[in-house]
Amino acid sequence: MSISLSRLDPNGVDRSGLIDFFTSNDFPFHVRPERWTAAGVEERIESGAFRSDDYDTFWLQHEQLGSLGIVRLEDLTDDTPMFDLRLATELRGQGLGTECLRAITDHVLMTMDVDRFEGNTRDDNIAMRSTFIRAGWSKEAHYRRAWPVAGRTPRDSVAYAILREEWKSGAGINVHWHDLPMFTPQLEDGVEYASNSVPGATELIELYRSVGWSTYTQNPVSLHKSVLSSAHVVSARRDGELIGLARVISDFGSVMYLQDVLVHPVHQRRGIGRQLVTRALTP
Repeated sequence: MSISLSRLDPNGVDRSGLIDFFTSNDFPFHVRPERWTAAGVEERIESGAFRSDDYDTFWLQHEQLGSLGIVRLEDLTDDTPMFDLRLATELRGQGLGTECLRAITDHVLMTMDVDRFEGNTRDDNIAMRSTFIRAGWSKEAHYRRAWPVAGRTPRDSVAYAILREEWKSGAGINVHWHDLPMFTPQLEDGVEYASNSVPGATELIELYRSVGWSTYTQNPVSLHKSVLSSAHVVSARRDGELIGLARVISDFGSVMYLQDVLVHPVHQRRGIGRQLVTRALTP
């Protein structure tokens, strides 16, 4: 499946097509979910909402299906552009969103000198949230009651982003959501203990491999993601080298489980494991 972006001319040959698109489709999860009036589209065209220094708009073209919808690129004068993606009603729910977002991401990061690309959606727009994840984007923020809904309580807004290095490598970087340290770094007997300062994937693999936990080391990406998702992570370092780690998983309500405690064999039987456990269970 191949999807490409075709820059549209809102003031010329694409004007009628743009009006037809907005007047014949509704957009349930957008701030304005109803079909637009022709006059409303005309007004936005005249105001530069589709083409200006800050905005540019493209048709999304599929090699078999033809035009799928449009994407408007936003905040183009900022360091971090954003986008507004709208598929035609009859083409939704067919798995096209992920490939559309990948094509949009490719376009932006290939044609613009930026290191970040962002997007937002409503918390209940499960299809779009899944699209972000499948396209390699990461959730970065959750804003409570920030998405206006006419006549109702605002919904939460969820923000996603992709970095240039993630796009290049094809590997997303998981965000450590539980990053608040439970204690400041502490030095005891030459060992520094740190809270929620998650080691890199390479360090983790070396430590887990040193104690023979081969099930973990078979998938470095999964291991790093698991540690990042832990409720509390405590690391132990001597002269900067990672020599121990303990991590806790939790439902953040009534259950807390000490999942892993490991100390490099060279440094075992020195009380480091006990110190890790004590600090990991710090409330």
